[in-house]
Amino acid sequence: MDPLSLIGLGLVFVAIIISTVMDGNSFAPLIGPSSFVLVLFGSLGAALSGYRMGDAKRLPKAFIVAYTGAPEDPDQLVTQLMNYAEAARREGILALEEGLDDLENKFLRSGLQMVVDGLEGEEVRQVMEAEVIAMETRHDSLIGLMKKIVEYCPTLGMIGTVIGLINILGNLADPSALGTGMALALLTTLYGVFFANVIFGPIATKLTVLNELELAAKELTVEGILAIREGATPRHLVERLEAYLEPELRVGSKARLEKSA
Repeated sequence: MDPLSLIGLGLVFVAIIISTVMDGNSFAPLIGPSSFVLVLFGSLGAALSGYRMGDAKRLPKAFIVAYTGAPEDPDQLVTQLMNYAEAARREGILALEEGLDDLENKFLRSGLQMVVDGLEGEEVRQVMEAEVIAMETRHDSLIGLMKKIVEYCPTLGMIGTVIGLINILGNLADPSALGTGMALALLTTLYGVFFANVIFGPIATKLTVLNELELAAKELTVEGILAIREGATPRHLVERLEAYLEPELRVGSKARLEKSA
């Protein structure tokens, strides 16, 4: 699990627990199975009803990726592409085919294979960019679904509260039940706000960040593949690709060659 995500989630629960204890309140009134069911499953159902079955099937994976997903390290990617450029300049383009089957980065492997197969640079760009667009479309759909769940959680919470108030007003003959009824009605609103801002909201944000990082890595890979296709020197390739990196990661080809030697 991403340490920062775990720390952030932990801070939220610590803040809730400490503030509740400081005020001398009890956690028992905050437990409401009916409110939990209404908000969670109601929000999921409302959101899923507007999307495709394929998006629904990818939803469980989205939760896992949000807390365990690690984007490609752009610094390592530049060094890796530099090494391929060095091999291509020294031994020829066909030498890149050796070891491609063992390359874990499927996007990079596909690009290098097209270069080895002799495709023109524009063809390589079109194929790789089409794959990026398809990936972005899938990600946007899933992120949109998660954001819809965030929107529906408070709404389902309010629906539960209104239902609770209606039941209270329909039973005014028993004044002793007003306090308990009102507490249960407001609890559904609490669950709606909690799920939206503590659970699903951060997941939607994390998926958005991971998507942006992956898109940046894919763009860097495309430029690196095309530079290798053009016969760029390792130094020129590094200068070209380090423009995509943060300033502190721009160390130059000499330092990268020494580090990878």
